[in-house]
Amino acid sequence: MKHSANEDIAGIPCTSISLKLLVSKLVGNLTADLIRNKVVIGNEVSPELKMLADLSQVIPVINEILTTVVANARNTCILITAEKFTDIVTLNIQDSNNYNGYALSFSLMSVGRHARIVGGNMSIEGAQKRVATVSFSFPDAPGIRRCAY
Repeated sequence: MKHSANEDIAGIPCTSISLKLLVSKLVGNLTADLIRNKVVIGNEVSPELKMLADLSQVIPVINEILTTVVANARNTCILITAEKFTDIVTLNIQDSNNYNGYALSFSLMSVGRHARIVGGNMSIEGAQKRVATVSFSFPDAPGIRRCAY
């Protein structure tokens, strides 16, 4: 059965969503970890950046990345930014006080596999340096998007 791009399926809207709002909601679920690890999050994703990707596939990966970065962070500020190219979105999570890059890299290994399964790519830049950035790039074209059921 086909559904239009704007049709709700089981109460889940199949339309674009603000990536800033999505990130804010996911970060809101991490409040206890943020307090315990003394982490401050700066969500600098543009409110105009809308995602068309299959949210049922992308949200779990973004959530895993955020959860893992926060769990491995201590006494730091994490800055979240994003860029959208023609049909690719790249979400960047930068830890300005990377306290244990080995643990972060190891913890993110399974997330990288999950990112590839959904057609995306995850990378870590500066894992063994003071400032580490985890990037998740994923396709964002309506033609390849399937609505969540």
